[in-house]
Order: sequence, then structure tokens, then C-alpha cells
Amino acid sequence: MITAVDTNILLDLLEKDPDFWRSSAELMEKQNSLGQLIISPIVYSELLAFFLKTKNSKDASLELDEFLKEMDISIENFTRNDLILASEKWRQFSGTDKVACPKCGSLNSFSCRKCNAPILWRNHIITDFLIGAHAQNHADAILTRDRGYYKRHFTIKLLP
Repeated sequence: MITAVDTNILLDLLEKDPDFWRSSAELMEKQNSLGQLIISPIVYSELLAFFLKTKNSKDASLELDEFLKEMDISIENFTRNDLILASEKWRQFSGTDKVACPKCGSLNSFSCRKCNAPILWRNHIITDFLIGAHAQNHADAILTRDRGYYKRHFTIKLLP
């Protein structure tokens, strides 16, 4: 089984998040025992930003590479199909006047109280769609805490 790992799970481990560290560590261990763990180049970049808080670029990237090696996680590059799928899903998402609740995923509309013009905002950027498309095309499941978002836009098994 190939499992794509989202940034939030790995940051739980790196930051020793008091609410999620234990569950994320257990899930990572379980998925590692079932097969291969992968991340996209976007997840790598997001993790590198964490290491750059305290290190220069060279040392930060070396430390991140060591962390990934210890966790037995490989980086799987993007394919053209990943980019196409992410763009299609992004276009569907950005072309709507509805706003998804980040907690439950329900769609809502908002308008200005004064002029009644629709008010739009995006709670996801295209990098999120690249991570989702990459996971859908390269893995059997994705390990993430952003379940509502991935469930709405991608056809990939969600873990836990």
C-alpha cells in the first residue's frame, strides 16, 4: 500500500503538537508497516519552511532530508497528469460563488449588507490541489487532518 502524507501530519511530529502528536505518530507507524510512504514536492517545500525557521538553507534541507530518511518517506515528483488534475479541480473550486466551511464542508453564500454584491474568499490555494492530485494519482490513500477538503475534491481513500 502506498500512502501519501500531508504536511499537517508531519508538522504534528516535528512540532510535537500536544493535541495531535501521539495520534499522528501512531498513524505514521501503522501506514509505514503497511507499505510505502510518499510526499509531493509541495509537502517537501512546506516542511522545509519549518526547518528554515532556525537553520540556513543548506542545513535546513539536510536536516529535512535526514528526517524523511528516518521516517522512510520518499519524494514522488509531479507528473503532467497531476498538474492537469490539480488545475481542473482548482478551476471547479475557484469558479464557484460558494464558500466551504472548513469544519464541516457545507457550502455557504455571502453578500454585502450594503450593496448585495457577492463576497468570495478562498480557504484553499492551488498548492492544496497539487497535493490532492498528487496523492490521488500516486497513492492508495492520503494521511491528513484535512478530511473534508480532500473528500469534497478528490477520489482517494482518507486516513485515519
